[in-house]
Amino acid sequence: MSRKLVSLFLAALMIFSMTSVLAEDTAVTVTDMYGREIILTEPATRIVALQPSDCEILCAIGCEDALVGIGQYCDYPASITNLPKVQSGKETNIEEILALEPQIVLMNDMSQSEDQVKQLEENGVKVVISTTSDIASIYTAIRMIGALMGKDDNAEALIADIQATCDEIRAKTEGNEKTVYFEISPPPYLYSCGSSSFTHELAEICGLKNIFGDQADPWLMISDEQVIERNPDYIILMNGMGAEGIDEIAARDGWGDITAIKEKNIYYDGTSMMTRPGPRLKDAVIELYNFVYGDEAEEVPAA
Repeated sequence: MSRKLVSLFLAALMIFSMTSVLAEDTAVTVTDMYGREIILTEPATRIVALQPSDCEILCAIGCEDALVGIGQYCDYPASITNLPKVQSGKETNIEEILALEPQIVLMNDMSQSEDQVKQLEENGVKVVISTTSDIASIYTAIRMIGALMGKDDNAEALIADIQATCDEIRAKTEGNEKTVYFEISPPPYLYSCGSSSFTHELAEICGLKNIFGDQADPWLMISDEQVIERNPDYIILMNGMGAEGIDEIAARDGWGDITAIKEKNIYYDGTSMMTRPGPRLKDAVIELYNFVYGDEAEEVPAA
């Protein structure tokens, strides 16, 4: 073999080696919250996020530009609301999603089905599944999405920011014995939260006792009688009824003697921050603290 051919061979080998190294450097491997391994040659650049909390996480770590479509209930931050919206849950239209040409679809196990996952993957779209109930799982979802986007540092910074606020408020509220009732759904299907929910932990951080904290399920169906018997000091409405829900709950049969209603300690969360397992957990902690402790909340860092 001539020197020229040897030189060309070595040059080609070096280019191949460099290309392989670069490919390895940009490759992304993520294990989703169902234990499924997702491999990308580089961080994702085209995402459809069906779940509002996943959408908020993407935006909070600086990846809003990667969104090419969002689920019908995704409405925060306001800057995403003009993006193409797709049906989610039982009404999910696979062709509608495929038309947006995403690399990745982020979905939640509570809203989507295995058949939908299969259809998307058969069409070359990778599906990443999140499942969140407590605060630890929120942090897992943030890290997972951060890894998917090549934004691990941003994800860790977001988690640290949330934790710092939670720790500061927890330290301020030790010793409070007041109780709270979270209403997720109004009658006739009353739903609240149990001890394995992030909402329960939100109460604990703010020094409150969830009246259904003795129930293990994150979300549970309850009765009027149970709420009346447990007599909460505070009521947090997350039931989608709007501000009118405050008047409605006060007028319910048998509820008039509940301490929270007599003392008008009812808060309506009109922003969904207390129902979404995502980055606005920090804002939810601050808002609940402000509601319960009034002027003392001035010491809490701004959201």
